[in-house]
Amino acid sequence: MLVAVTGGLGRLGRYVVDALADYDLTIIDIAVPADPPPGFHQADLRDLDAINAAVAGCEVVVHLGAIDRSFATDDSLTMQVNALGTWNLFESCRRAGVRRVVHCSSNSVTGLDRSNPAMPPRYLPVDEEHPLRPSDAYGLSKQCGEAIAEAYSRRGLEVLVLRPCLVAFPEMADFMAGRDAPAGRSEPRPYLCAYVGPEDCARGFAAAVALADYAGYETFFLAAADTFATEPTVARLESLYNASISVKDPDLYADFPRASPIGHARARDRLGWLPTTRWSPEAGSCRSQ
Repeated sequence: MLVAVTGGLGRLGRYVVDALADYDLTIIDIAVPADPPPGFHQADLRDLDAINAAVAGCEVVVHLGAIDRSFATDDSLTMQVNALGTWNLFESCRRAGVRRVVHCSSNSVTGLDRSNPAMPPRYLPVDEEHPLRPSDAYGLSKQCGEAIAEAYSRRGLEVLVLRPCLVAFPEMADFMAGRDAPAGRSEPRPYLCAYVGPEDCARGFAAAVALADYAGYETFFLAAADTFATEPTVARLESLYNASISVKDPDLYADFPRASPIGHARARDRLGWLPTTRWSPEAGSCRSQ
């Protein structure tokens, strides 16, 4: 099976490519490496003709290519790449007869971030049925991408949408521990303090590629079981939002007060996916369980 990965040279893309090493891969990226891998295609997501050529012959496409939260400083460009680029990608896949697209969205589609400081979660843990209420360009661009993905599922494509939380790349450890973001990035500290390890995140995409029991259009959060905050999750968020928050699973937070505000039950049940890392407040880093 030939699998294409857009954004395959990016921070997350490298991990996903490694996780898909058992497949024949086509790497699609706007950057041109000094030593391009076999099957590499240079393409800008805003160039429909280039994407048409790059996905030809592929059975599955993993769509990671986007401007991520760390670099989303130009709202117009963010919308062009993340919304128009996603439409181009899905339209190219439809034309090429691609069977499945695994689309990378974000937990930012919920709008539970600094752009909405007076809008607490409706309930905890947040699941895939939680309302989507983004208001900044990045969150809106990701919501647009999901709407495009769902529309193309009605045109015959198998579509699985993954919503990773903050991906805890090694260089993000100091930022997660409360210090400045890495140089050159404008990463705002997430309100929810939910995260996922990069290897775990990549395994989620590989599981979505391999899923045999297709059920139309599906969305999945990818989140570690804990947070990178030191305070108990429910108390911290109620204090942050100055509001009482309904808790659907009280035992979860009673047994583990720092449990993630975002659940991964659907990814566990449908993809067989479980996170393998925990944040160590003492070490200021992620550790395998």
